[in-house]
Order: sequence, then C-alpha cells, then structure tokens
Amino acid sequence: MSSMQSAGEFLYLTRAQVEAAMPPPREFEAAIESAFAGLASGAASCPNHSRIDTQPGTFFQAMPARVDAARTVGMKWVCVATNSDNARPEPNINGIIVVNDLETAVIKAVMDGDLITALRPAMVSLVGARRLARADSSRIGFIACGVQARAHFDALVTEFPLTHATCYSRTPATAQAFANELRERGIDARAVTEPREAIEGHDFVVTSIPGSKGLQPYLDPAWIDPGTCVLAADLARCWFPEPLDSIDVMVADSREACRDAAAHGRIRWKGEFHAELSQLVTGAHPGRTSASQRTLILHPGLGLGDVAIAALVVARARAMGLGTLLAR
Repeated sequence: MSSMQSAGEFLYLTRAQVEAAMPPPREFEAAIESAFAGLASGAASCPNHSRIDTQPGTFFQAMPARVDAARTVGMKWVCVATNSDNARPEPNINGIIVVNDLETAVIKAVMDGDLITALRPAMVSLVGARRLARADSSRIGFIACGVQARAHFDALVTEFPLTHATCYSRTPATAQAFANELRERGIDARAVTEPREAIEGHDFVVTSIPGSKGLQPYLDPAWIDPGTCVLAADLARCWFPEPLDSIDVMVADSREACRDAAAHGRIRWKGEFHAELSQLVTGAHPGRTSASQRTLILHPGLGLGDVAIAALVVARARAMGLGTLLAR
C-alpha cells in the first residue's frame, strides 16, 4: 500500500488487516478510557443508536461517535441475526466501520467491524472492573460461553489474578468446551448445568446471553455474593429486573442509552443508575468503596469505543503499510 492517500481515496481494511493492526490490550484499554473521559469533558460525543428491528433477535444499527483526541468522527454499522440458521456459513453478526476526519469530513477509512465489535464490550467491562471489582478477584463465573465470554476472560486475566472459572450455558456442550479451553490455559475450570452454580461464590460474574425470541429472565440477583462484580454484557436481559434494586453500585456506560433501550423494551431494568462509566474514569464517582459491595455494570454498547479503536487501528495500519487505497 502506498503511504500517500490522494483526494477522493480512502483506506480499506479487511478483517485480517484489522486484526494485524489491532493495538495491544493496554493501548486498547487506554483508548477506551480516553474516549469516556472525553465524553465527560465534552471532547467526545455519542448520540443514541439509530436502529431497525425486523424480528426478535434481528436488528440493523447505526452507531455514530465523535472522538476529538483522535480527530475522528465515525460510525459503526452493525447487523445482528441471532435467530438465524446456525448451519449457515455466514456469521450472525456483521459490522463495518467508517472513519472520517473531524475537521475536513473526508472519509479516511472503511474497515471490517466484526473484530472490534467482539472485543470492545470486554474492554469496556475491564475499564469498569478496575473501579468496581476487588483487586484480588480470582474466581469468575460465566453465564453463556461464546465470543463475549472468551473476550471477557482474555481482558480480565491481564489485570486480575484469575485462577478458577465456572461455565454455564443452556447448551451444556458449549460450557464444557469453554471449560476445557480454560483448563488448557492453567485455570481450574468446570462446566455446570445450573446457572446458580456459576454465580454464587464468585468474584466476577459475566453474563452474555444473546437476545432471542421468547427469552425470559432466569437469574436471581439474590445469588450474587457480597463483593461480587457483575459484568452484564447482555443488557442484563437474563436477570430478574426488580431485585437489581439491591445492587450497591449500578453503573451504565450511558444513562441515556440505557433509558432509550428500556423505552424500546430491550432492557428490562428501569431503575436508576448510581453512575456512568465516564464518571468512574474521571473520578467523579468513586466506584467500589468497600469490599462487601455488590457492583454491576450494564452497557448496551456505545459507538464511542468502536470509533476510538477504529481510529487507532487506522493509524497503526498506515504505519504498517496495511490496507488498500480505493477510489470513491
């Protein structure tokens, strides 16, 4: 790839090229933190999603954001069909990200968005976990054992002394496969057939149940032990909502986004949040203040993190000579 981008050209990055240009975890996390700090100071913005739902579990969503520190405005277009035929070769989640220059509005890059879509929620959870989890957290429970479970483990194990894992899935073979993977990485892991076993007695609980037609809550917040940090990467859709009032510190990535999702029936929890993630990042809210507090972060997902990481990937790809320059 030529290092010079002419007028009327933009850089196209395939999934493999995005993966090659992906920043290391600490740099990834720092970009997320910086973006949320910008949200608090006004140096970033993130309007609510624009979304079309065609059936339960299937939607098409535009996620724009502005990140001044990266001199970028961008948008992720993500399409999800969780009820589609799993035997099909096509993925159930399909995303693409467009990156524009903040000042000139020129399209700088278009890239595959699937990898960033998979990794960003876990990194947002990690940013929250630094403020909401106990530093000595070693036992982690998973409700659902797919892409998000793996991404969350990979993120959390870099910063917390994880030694034990309990894996639950409505498909037992999936839980067993994930437990086997974790054992190969030196974790004392087991698969269970009752979700309560993956919640009680754990320092972290990661819930990542995909939306599907007819899904009803089946997790009781009363099972959450004192001191546990819950990372609800699934909009907390599997938790009975009313008992969540008892959680000591409830955090949203965005109150406005959560209210919008609740108004459209995508989030069952309709209570108040103690803080937004940007307040934790800037220190405006202290996060966890005692070892016994039960904490939870619920993030419906903002385009802010996707765009911040996409801008970083574009810069790294250019430096590495990756991508194809295409004429408009």
